[in-house]
Amino acid sequence: MSDPRPRLGVPVDEWETDVLVIGGGLAGLVAARVAGTAGARVTVLAKGFAGADGVSPFAGGVALCLFPEDDLDAFLDEHEWACEGLVHREAVTRVAAISGRLWEWLAAQGVPVEREPLGTLRRRWLRVGGRSRVPRLALESVSFMRHLRRCALAAGARILDHGVVTELLTGEDGGVAGAVGFRYQEGRLFRIRARAVVLAAGGCAWRGAHMGVHSAMGEGYGLAARAGAELASMEYCTSYIATCSLFDSHGQDVLAALGGRFRNRLGENILERHGEPDPAPPQRLTLAMLTEWLEGRGPVVFDLRAIPAERRRQWERDFPLVARALARTGVDVFAQPVPWIPGFTGSIAGSGGVRTLDLAGRTTVPGLFAVGDTACRTPVVGAGSGLTYLNLSWALASGYWAGAAAAELAREGLPAPTEPAVEAEAWNRALAPLGREGGTRPVDVLRRLQRLVVDPERNFFRSAAGLKSSLRDLEGVWDDVCRLAAADWHDLVRCHEVEHATLTALAMFSSALVRQETRGWHRRLDFPRRDDTHWRRWTVARLEPCGERPAFRVHTIALEDPAAFDARLPAAEVGVLP
Repeated sequence: MSDPRPRLGVPVDEWETDVLVIGGGLAGLVAARVAGTAGARVTVLAKGFAGADGVSPFAGGVALCLFPEDDLDAFLDEHEWACEGLVHREAVTRVAAISGRLWEWLAAQGVPVEREPLGTLRRRWLRVGGRSRVPRLALESVSFMRHLRRCALAAGARILDHGVVTELLTGEDGGVAGAVGFRYQEGRLFRIRARAVVLAAGGCAWRGAHMGVHSAMGEGYGLAARAGAELASMEYCTSYIATCSLFDSHGQDVLAALGGRFRNRLGENILERHGEPDPAPPQRLTLAMLTEWLEGRGPVVFDLRAIPAERRRQWERDFPLVARALARTGVDVFAQPVPWIPGFTGSIAGSGGVRTLDLAGRTTVPGLFAVGDTACRTPVVGAGSGLTYLNLSWALASGYWAGAAAAELAREGLPAPTEPAVEAEAWNRALAPLGREGGTRPVDVLRRLQRLVVDPERNFFRSAAGLKSSLRDLEGVWDDVCRLAAADWHDLVRCHEVEHATLTALAMFSSALVRQETRGWHRRLDFPRRDDTHWRRWTVARLEPCGERPAFRVHTIALEDPAAFDARLPAAEVGVLP
């Protein structure tokens, strides 16, 4: 309802809900559907339009879908090799084993997926991302996400589009109590009381050059860290995925599986030159591409001429957004090889995020859950990437488990209200950049931040000296963040995005300084080898109490430590699976 009392000169809306889901992508909408089916009052708050938010609409059906008759052990062995360790084998087993059942569950609700003549889900077996045979679901992700929005609404969820959460509210016991923020199209503040909060706000790509990642700015990481939650494996928030130089694109892993080959200016297959399988895991392809450029054999082109016409048409159906963009360029890239570059994707193709304690997504803050790209994915994708096959299934499984657990927790009733003065201070902080004179522009601060995180010489080829230099430079970036000025409500969104992205960069560089080895996306020139003797460990970062500037304290935890991760199936389940 609308609050008639004037606060800060801006109207305020206040709502109460059992489960608040922050983010309108796949994981968030599945969590909303499950929690609503369990009888909880659910509110979904999306920065954009729920169902079109984040990277999910761009996934193109690259989703792992295993059936009971498939060879799970063979998949796990190959997966652990491609991800270069650090996976929690039992966690991967749970996600892979439930993937087929969850996709069947969604299909039974009318989600548009292709089926075989006998009625089973249609799967395509491809060599994707260095894996010999990945059974991936055949679905068109744009229509799929639209349908998920309808599913959440059918379960009774209230969806609030175009809203930005600026802070999580916590109670005297340290548990989450709701959130405050603003809706930028209406110019209104809000406060939402909730028993459980599910962070499904995506990862952080710092406006990287890859289709679908532009809105992923680390909001989930920043909100969680400021509420007292731990982050994990943040050194793996760096990743680069091959993207067409003509425009931001995706889908190259499937094109490689269909016969596309990356070649240097001499016409050589760069993966063969570097002794890698073809296709290769994304982190190894990126290393090969960058090495070719650094050693003077660039540009690297993607040769798609060997792909049969029917397979090309199927790819265009799977990736309609990219296909339409390609058509607009006027260049037939299937007939004329064009340069491709390592497009920066940050944590999206990496694995860092909010530390979760179990498969239900519980964090170190009571009542706070993290799912999808917001959650640390190292237990399931290790030091590598799940972008080419596992991330969608992880988003589906984590959203399902967290939605069930959040609904169970919500039966305890709403937490005690937070003090009005606390909420007023939070709103003051949220609005501080609005109308500030003589401040810094968010676009200028973002460009300065991008020079630190996107440049592969600083963030792919790492060293202690380089990381310490980046951390020093971040001090100056943070000073600019404190002076951010917003010309209007849309500019205010960008101010908060830059603030969260800066905190994410701080956690990333701090964690990278601690991990003294090279593994997966994390490369240390001063520690060039993988070290399984000392580094079968995850890093854990906690935001220190506020001083003049924020800082993260980083420690590590062994994979074998029972406190690292609980991979048992969550006790809270909803009887909706077939």
